[in-house]
Amino acid sequence: MHSLSRKIILAAAALTALLLSMPMPASADMESAFWARNWNEMDEIYSSAASPDASGNPPAPLSAREESIYVNGLWLQGRYEEGSAILERIQHDLPDDLRAYADMLVILGAERTGRKDEAFERGTAAWGANTPPSLRYYLAYAMARLASDLSKQEEALVWLRRMYELAPDKKRAREALSRLMELGGASDDEAAALLIDSPADQRALAMLSKGASGASSLVEYALGHVAYIGKQYSRAGAHFELASRDIEYGEAARYYQAYSAFREKKNDLAYSIWSDIALTGFDYPQRSVQRLLNFAERVKKSDLIKLLDKIADAREKDYPEVAADALAGIIKLGDQSEASLAEKKLFESHAATTQAASIRWERGWKFWKGKNYKAAYEQWASGYSPLLKNSELASRLLYWQSRALEQLNSPVAAGRVKDKLAESWPAEYHTFLANPDGGIKADPIPQSYVASSDLLEWGFVTYARLEGAGISAEDATSADIPALFRATRIALWEEDFSAASRTFSVLRKVIPPGELASAELLKMSYPRAYERPVMEASKKTGVAPEIIWGVMRQESLYQPDVTSSAGAYGLMQLMPATARGEAKKMAMSEDAYLRPQDNIMLGANHLAGLFARFKEPPLSLAAYNAGGSPVSRWSKAPIADMAEWIEDIAYRETRGYVKAVLRNIEAYRLLYPSEPGEGGTR
Repeated sequence: MHSLSRKIILAAAALTALLLSMPMPASADMESAFWARNWNEMDEIYSSAASPDASGNPPAPLSAREESIYVNGLWLQGRYEEGSAILERIQHDLPDDLRAYADMLVILGAERTGRKDEAFERGTAAWGANTPPSLRYYLAYAMARLASDLSKQEEALVWLRRMYELAPDKKRAREALSRLMELGGASDDEAAALLIDSPADQRALAMLSKGASGASSLVEYALGHVAYIGKQYSRAGAHFELASRDIEYGEAARYYQAYSAFREKKNDLAYSIWSDIALTGFDYPQRSVQRLLNFAERVKKSDLIKLLDKIADAREKDYPEVAADALAGIIKLGDQSEASLAEKKLFESHAATTQAASIRWERGWKFWKGKNYKAAYEQWASGYSPLLKNSELASRLLYWQSRALEQLNSPVAAGRVKDKLAESWPAEYHTFLANPDGGIKADPIPQSYVASSDLLEWGFVTYARLEGAGISAEDATSADIPALFRATRIALWEEDFSAASRTFSVLRKVIPPGELASAELLKMSYPRAYERPVMEASKKTGVAPEIIWGVMRQESLYQPDVTSSAGAYGLMQLMPATARGEAKKMAMSEDAYLRPQDNIMLGANHLAGLFARFKEPPLSLAAYNAGGSPVSRWSKAPIADMAEWIEDIAYRETRGYVKAVLRNIEAYRLLYPSEPGEGGTR
């Protein structure tokens, strides 16, 4: 299947080390030892600065910056008492904008060395309007712990509520709420907020189940959520109806009230609610339009088409994606006249939407399968727009345009389309199909990205990372590139691969398209995570390391303890039964899959078995996702064109999965050319 069956070797010289752009002097000193994590060398440098040299000359004292870097190195090793003592001595020599961060380390150092009264006193003094925003949640967290440990229950509750208000994400909000529950100080609404995010929390459920009906719309939403998950739709609908008054959750409550009614075959109620949300809602209108399309066989089709037309007109300006969904629905359900009119509106007013491009894709694919390559090309060319947000769909349209042009004996035009594909959508699945280098270039990272900060220069890596880690995809702008870049790099340096990838996903949204092709930059999104166990698994099973990484990235995004809704666990997302079967084959314990290194080994062995059975990577990967039986059905006939076979995979999820993993594999092959004898061969 073009370049995906070949090994790609980067023509450029070896890429620079991951942290090359971090501040690292050429000479061996405290800073370079810190970034190399050479703790022994740091100790030697620090000791030598306090002693005469071999000739008896007085030592050259370390600067405050060098001592600050040393302190942060001690901190990363858990040597809190030593670090705190030095930091308390030098903290007044630090730049003014770093003193709050030094105070935070001193507070934590006192806490972790048993001086909790002192830590609490220091924390109380440190809290105020001048506390940096990135520190406020963490200082509140420390104060809540200290207050609880010092039996200051009321104060602990105050700090936990501050924690909750300042939480930068759901995980940290959940931590605050869970601790409120533990201390017995959570309100009904706080218990409800916890239950919404953690439906299995029995403490919150027991607490709320004792309350009076209708006491709080947030409580009703939480109870409805739990009942809905438990498929108790009658009870869920009653709770959601009471919750519809809530400002934050009201629209969600109405949406799921309709879903509960639909499950109970109360079609009129479901249809009415979803219609209203589609016309006026802002959180669930697209989902509501999709649900309305399920009524095609349950209501009068002409009434549904009138409703969809009304939705398209009503949401034309304030929510064009909803309008496009409604028009696509009319095209699918209406008669020739209705469909033609809706199509005209969609292609004229919403040409750059996923909905319009998807229709063009499907029509072009039918022409392609019928060998009408000219008509296929015309559909795909009309469907493509550089403004498309769906990168897989955009790159797919360009790739198949080039294939159609080749069939039409227009190699020059096909080449131009491939060039556009490489330039516009580097490192995408279809780009690798068309271009051996995937559009990736050995360009250096722009210097503007690697702008340092005082926090980084003085060794406060944890807090330098927080500067960027708290920026959301919705709020990020080009001005945030240096902070996001630093946060990603530090996360990689700390081997927090999942956090690095998540932060990079925010970063790539604000990077100019032309700069996203940098190989050095893309390495941040494709790290050699868990390198030693991956290499060991590769050597033992014969599965190439880039394949293991490619699957791991798609399955878990390098999170070692993630569990899917279906029960798949760990880095390679193994179902327990599959994991136990592989463990038996490899003479490992049944629970081996719970350990990250063993999860990798078992996943690689499962892949090896699939490769032995199906031979071709796309088929083997499809079986990893969907199981072997469907893949056997899909591959009964000889496969003449593997790219076509992939586009025809019957399961949408599996089709997307195979493309994503093949993209990952090619990215790893290109970014990290294999050493002789390294890893497997599959």
